[in-house]
Amino acid sequence: MNVIKKSQMIIRNKKLIGVISILVGVGIIGYLVFVSKVAFTGHKTDALVTGFVVHQNGARKVQNENSSIKKPLKGRSPFVKFTTENGQEVEAHSKILQLFSVTGYHEGEKVNVSYNPENPQEIFVMSLKEIPGLLLLFGFGILLIMVGKSYLFWLFAKKYGKE
Repeated sequence: MNVIKKSQMIIRNKKLIGVISILVGVGIIGYLVFVSKVAFTGHKTDALVTGFVVHQNGARKVQNENSSIKKPLKGRSPFVKFTTENGQEVEAHSKILQLFSVTGYHEGEKVNVSYNPENPQEIFVMSLKEIPGLLLLFGFGILLIMVGKSYLFWLFAKKYGKE
């Protein structure tokens, strides 16, 4: 009689996976804090959506807002144009992940932005449309931290017989 064994994936270094998961999770949450701190500390002004970001060989601007219509769950980060308090005209783009093209930004739409006066390219678009991307990245960061923690503390419990 032949017995067929199910193949199992063997993870040889669980501690390393735990540490990497925690570091990536903390990195994602740190990125969110860095990007969104401008919302609380920056200068607020009105801006106009002038295009959308395409990430191919770096971030570049396109005018066609319908190019993501075939992929309705893939949104486009907006390029916005605004004038700083000292009269400098700036065009920058949102660094937050956009999820839905249906509820996304439209060319010519007026939005509020918060910008860093020392580096006006550092902006945060003050809109509810930014929340889904923030929540997704935050949730993914927390998930990675929890997975990493479970790997590390599972090893700790196994080592000291508290399993």
